[in-house]
Amino acid sequence: MSILLLLLACAEVTQTPACERYVACLDARDAARGTTTDMLRFEAEGDCWGTPAGADLCDRACANGLTWLLESEADLPEVCSS
Repeated sequence: MSILLLLLACAEVTQTPACERYVACLDARDAARGTTTDMLRFEAEGDCWGTPAGADLCDRACANGLTWLLESEADLPEVCSS
């Protein structure tokens, strides 16, 4: 059992689709506005993808962030809703 846990802890974690979409939306929104949002941790090489537990937390944050953007901001770029 401990070997299985060790293997899971060492498993490579990659950016989730929710975070890929969230980052793309924020990139497009920022480009249209001429602003910059600090989202480095959510990007493909970001800190979110170091452990499965961290990735799960970040995935939920990205999904919630995208939902919030779609509900609270008008005139978002099309990439946000696709």
